[in-house]
Amino acid sequence: MRKLILTSFVALFFVTLVVPAAFSDYIEKQLTFGTEVNHSLDNNLNWSPDCQWIAYDTRAFSGGIGNTLTLEKVNINTKDIVVMYTAPNALPLDAFGPGTAAVSFFPFSDRVIAIRGINGVFYEGVARFGAMISPTDGSAGPEDYVIADARDVTPPFTPGALRGGTHRHEPTGDGKCIGFTYNDAIMKAAGNDLRTIGMTKLGIPVNVDAALGNQNGVGFTVLIVKVQAKATITPGSDAIYQGSDDAWVGERGYQKADGTWQRARAFIGRTISSTGADLNEVYIADVPEDITVPGPDGPLQGTETTFPMPPAGTVQRRLTHSTSSCGGIIRASLDGSRIAFVRDGQIWLISPLGTNLVQATSIATGAARPWWDPSGDFLYCVSDNSLWMTNVKVGDPNFGQSVRLTDPNLYPSNAPDATCVSPDGNWVAFNRQFARADGVNVKQIFITPGARQLSGVVDWDQLK
Repeated sequence: MRKLILTSFVALFFVTLVVPAAFSDYIEKQLTFGTEVNHSLDNNLNWSPDCQWIAYDTRAFSGGIGNTLTLEKVNINTKDIVVMYTAPNALPLDAFGPGTAAVSFFPFSDRVIAIRGINGVFYEGVARFGAMISPTDGSAGPEDYVIADARDVTPPFTPGALRGGTHRHEPTGDGKCIGFTYNDAIMKAAGNDLRTIGMTKLGIPVNVDAALGNQNGVGFTVLIVKVQAKATITPGSDAIYQGSDDAWVGERGYQKADGTWQRARAFIGRTISSTGADLNEVYIADVPEDITVPGPDGPLQGTETTFPMPPAGTVQRRLTHSTSSCGGIIRASLDGSRIAFVRDGQIWLISPLGTNLVQATSIATGAARPWWDPSGDFLYCVSDNSLWMTNVKVGDPNFGQSVRLTDPNLYPSNAPDATCVSPDGNWVAFNRQFARADGVNVKQIFITPGARQLSGVVDWDQLK
């Protein structure tokens, strides 16, 4: 039934909008074809604000990000490719770096932010930062970037600077802040390498002393999630030993009961259940507008034996209490009212206040990697070698109904991955991976129509 409904949609779309084409050509449009490099999306803000370009990195086939040299973008209409930025060549030592990858656009400008390794320092999880690059027209040179988050690994440490590596950088909807996942070099050296979450507030420059591995930054950077060693966690408590898979809640946060807006970042926290088992749960960190004031747990910059601590006014809360682990990258609707996550093989929704928990998908083969449509009425996910779209419009009688967007038989061995939706809701971009003649897998970028183009065409009643 689903395939028949989508086929009907395809025929209707061609009559009303464009010249006829083959079913497979319409359902999926391949944008990249070269096999010399990967075209790796990051399941993040890969779309340009005008929805004409998709940014990606050319992830190295070996050596990872340390050997990855370029950030590129592809035009969805012409398929033209522009090299936005080229990192300096790595030293002869393989994967030394600096390297660059995992690129995201800012919401209102021709600027991207991506992982960048540190000159003269071996690339690793505790030695990287957010590099802001503009313009993205290919004119940026090897050193033409702006360092977002300051780094200071030599005591005394500096407030507003961290001591490790940031990645998965995500600008807020207003472009004023950047969220990221973080690992601390000082604590790793002490045998306590715990992943956690932080943020940079742009426009508050931070300067540090000149030493190898230290860098000034154009923003004030702090951790907003508190983690502790796994062995010290009381079973059944809300303490966590890792925070990851994070995302901003809403374009401007979420609206509280008094009508005010609260900036927040949701994430998966790894904790210990009352029975002593590892458990992943959904958490949220409410953050203050002024992040420069130290909180009660310790200095913002940390010490030689402790992690940097969150600023005053930061509130870390647990939203779910599950009997089985939650997972997947957290995604929130643009209005901040609902947070999507994966549990028991399906996508669930919960409010930032920890209320209104509801199962969104009921796809027989499960659901993974949720992404919201800008309207907030639909979710996209991956299942059974296909992209799917699910109706999550509040109060709609067809809430929870799902339709398959791509043909699972078109590329039966090349499942969609790293989905990201255009800001206008017209397109969903994703990766498929194909083997070259020599057996090396290469990632290519595809797009398929999103909810805005499908609006009024999918017959949800027939899907019941």
